[in-house]
Amino acid sequence: MTEESPPAALAGSPVSTSVLPAWADRVGRWSWAFIGAAAACVIVLFTLAMLSDIVVPLVVAMVAAVAVAPMVDRLETFRLPRSVAAGLVTLLVVVFGAAMVLLVAIGVGERSDELRRQIQLALSRLSTTIDQPTVSGFLDRATVDLGNSGSSLLYGLGPSVSSLIGSVVGLVSSLTLALVLLYYLLKDGRGITARLVARRSEHQRAQAERILAQAAETLRANSRQRTLLSAIQGVAVTLVLAALGVPLAATVGIVNFVGGFVPFLGAFVGGAFAVLMALSEGGIPLAIAALVAVFLMNALLEGVLEPRMISSSIRQHPVITLTVTVAGGVVAGLLGLILAAPAVAIVTNVVRELRSSGVIGARPSAAPDAPQAAPVNPNPDDNEADPEAGPFPTTTPG
Repeated sequence: MTEESPPAALAGSPVSTSVLPAWADRVGRWSWAFIGAAAACVIVLFTLAMLSDIVVPLVVAMVAAVAVAPMVDRLETFRLPRSVAAGLVTLLVVVFGAAMVLLVAIGVGERSDELRRQIQLALSRLSTTIDQPTVSGFLDRATVDLGNSGSSLLYGLGPSVSSLIGSVVGLVSSLTLALVLLYYLLKDGRGITARLVARRSEHQRAQAERILAQAAETLRANSRQRTLLSAIQGVAVTLVLAALGVPLAATVGIVNFVGGFVPFLGAFVGGAFAVLMALSEGGIPLAIAALVAVFLMNALLEGVLEPRMISSSIRQHPVITLTVTVAGGVVAGLLGLILAAPAVAIVTNVVRELRSSGVIGARPSAAPDAPQAAPVNPNPDDNEADPEAGPFPTTTPG
């Protein structure tokens, strides 16, 4: 007895040996893909955290270079060498940052005595107004006798001073590295990107240029909207505090302008500075009025206006912008708060560009079917007359 051959339709198809349903197989594949992606993200984040002393200044310099590169291009139109234009823009960034720090330091220094007096007065009023044993005991324990505990303070001051000096040195080193990188990126950024895509094919080079142009435009649009929001916040805080009679309202407005570039955290720092200035002038009532005014303004700006403006600049929904901003702050701290939303927009643009060109999501085309042999008439004598015999009819010799 001869074995029956499988049907022709099943002869070339692979035989599935899986005993699981199709949906379970898909869930398993996606689960393993998710685990692999999560492990890759953890490895990348761990590596970046280990190299944060280099990565953070590099990222800051790259973002700043993209934002201020049009200024260098503008200076080039006046026939300045690009190296000179890059140096002038870098110097302008240094002067702007130093001016902000100097204004804040001068404002705090001028009001330090009055601020100390108002804080002591507020603490004394609090201790006399709230006459509870727990609170009074806490305030009594918080009073430090410097004469009796001088040795203890000196013993504990050494590590604190060393840590402070180390932090200051690290901050100065990071800022210096960021400024040096900013200068070279402004000067040679075009050449670096041109060399990166020079060896690609014409199609790949055009695609890479589109991706880089979209990323640069996203960062610049985000920077423009963030600057506009910070200016609105600074001017509004200055006007409101000046109307309330808070001293150094312009300095407080500058602090809020700078803090506006950092979502949420900048508003907290600027509001705290406004409350301190109000406390130094009018005590607790003026400080409460300043706190309420700054809180309402920040709630309006960062809760309503900022998500709409930033989302429109990077073409994202406000819910996505708020979510990724908070998540970026949790994962990457201060840098994540600033760059999370534009980074997600850039990644979205890259994925869209690669998908449109077929690099991502392209399914392999099915292999063409093998040509089948022409059917042969069992009767050889009828092959010549049989139109189904194919282009090469079979004939018998003779």
